[in-house]
Amino acid sequence: MKDSLHALRFIYSYPLRYRREMTVATAVMFLGLLGNIAVPLLMRSAIDIGVLGGASGTLLLTALGVLAAGAATTALLHIGKRMRFSVASKAVNDLREDLVRQLMRMGPADVAEASGGRALTRLVSDAVAVRGLTNGGLLELLNQILVTLAMLVTALIIDVRTTVLAIIPMAFVVIGNLTVQLRLQRAFVELKGQFTKLLAGVGESLANINVVKSYGRESDASGRLNKVNEEHSARDGQMKRTYSRWEAILNIVGGLPTPIALWVGGSAVVDGSSSVGDLVAVVALVMMFQMSVHMLSMHINGAFRSAVTAQRLLRVIDAPSVIRQHTGNSDIPTLGAIDAYDVDVDIAGRRVLDKVDLHVKAGESIVLTGSTGSGKSTLLHVLARLRDPEGGRVTYDGTNALTYAPEALRQHVVCLPQRQWIFEGTLEDNVRFARPGATREEVAGAVTAAGLSHIPLERRFGASTLDLSAGERQRIGLARVLLADPDILLLDNPTANLDAETEAALLETIVKVRNGRTLIIASQQPAVARYVDRTVNLAGRETSAADTAAPLAGATSIEGGQDR
Repeated sequence: MKDSLHALRFIYSYPLRYRREMTVATAVMFLGLLGNIAVPLLMRSAIDIGVLGGASGTLLLTALGVLAAGAATTALLHIGKRMRFSVASKAVNDLREDLVRQLMRMGPADVAEASGGRALTRLVSDAVAVRGLTNGGLLELLNQILVTLAMLVTALIIDVRTTVLAIIPMAFVVIGNLTVQLRLQRAFVELKGQFTKLLAGVGESLANINVVKSYGRESDASGRLNKVNEEHSARDGQMKRTYSRWEAILNIVGGLPTPIALWVGGSAVVDGSSSVGDLVAVVALVMMFQMSVHMLSMHINGAFRSAVTAQRLLRVIDAPSVIRQHTGNSDIPTLGAIDAYDVDVDIAGRRVLDKVDLHVKAGESIVLTGSTGSGKSTLLHVLARLRDPEGGRVTYDGTNALTYAPEALRQHVVCLPQRQWIFEGTLEDNVRFARPGATREEVAGAVTAAGLSHIPLERRFGASTLDLSAGERQRIGLARVLLADPDILLLDNPTANLDAETEAALLETIVKVRNGRTLIIASQQPAVARYVDRTVNLAGRETSAADTAAPLAGATSIEGGQDR
């Protein structure tokens, strides 16, 4: 219960950022709902005074009153809903911004919810739930409770005995609904988990569709998705059947108030203790009370589901950031030397880097080598402060990396990933992403220096375009780096999947445009060693100049490293 309350406080904090709008909207909708109570009271006057009393003028006035009450109710509810819809859109956008910001601070290996279809589900399905609870949820539940009480009090004032006897069955309906919702909450948690698994599977299959087709495993991939889909459908069907069965039973019990009111109230009219108008008003109020209790059940159901959704979102929001400190000095001098001392990194409970030391002089170029999983990429991420180590420290020119604000540091230390992201837009758009304020001439200069002068700046690409070669994708990444013009450049396996000729051409370009920058390349390709000053092996083996045929002699070892 404590976790559910914490989750609800979290998820409702988003619409409540707009307290004024939500307060006004809730008050307007409450007045609209309250207007419904006026109709039975007007009908009571119409029957007792207009019909039975023969006052035709009263009949006309009450008819006009019913019309006015209906119009006012409709208008108020419309205005309230429009205000809530506006807040709901803002709340969903705020939540998505926070989720994206948090996902950016996490590594996919650190928290399962941060990767693939799981992250997509959080940003789409789970985030949209905020829209539903803004338009309904606990605030609407509060409104409905107040209106239900108002209906009950009004009916009691008109006819206590009839009202009390009529609403007794509704007590069993309320208790039954709460019991069913508690039982179904666990099933709903499982259902959301299966939906996430389904979406993740679809995303994975579509992202790797060429691999699936290459091995003729279309039916296997489809079969795996079908299995998850069938499990999801079976669980969904089971939950709906359970709810439907209980709903049918509760609806039968919940249908008793109207006939009870007719029987008891009608008997009161016959014996002269009540009027026909009283009977009509009480029966109408009891029927409205039944509908209101049904709406209460829906809102309670929404509250339960909101708690489940909020708990899923909190697994992302509350996850620890891979960067421990986000504040620091934004005034950063030109950087050169970079050192790591006793660096430890744990990912998903596994020690990836263990007591690693690395020392690189200003303007020096090195290549990090080691087997797959030896820690090269992780070490680059630590050196660029894309993540902070669990133990040890990193310094730039002798200053602790934690001294600097990460965002400001990105202008001085850039880590180029192995796979380059190409988004929908022109070549100019893709390169300018690294420095939005750059001029067209600066972009063109970076493109030319990266060896892409054969591609016009106006050429458009689709998202994750396939009409670029692996070498061209890498050169787009290099053009971004050149436009950013960092002091320290870290390249993660830039020649992976390139043929020997393309690899040599790219490495020659990198050396040509390095322009005195400190350069660290993580690579398993032996040819890379010929283009740098020295080689650092994560396995701890010293590498001589003769071994690497490097133009500048140098040998370094680095201890530790089970890696990733």
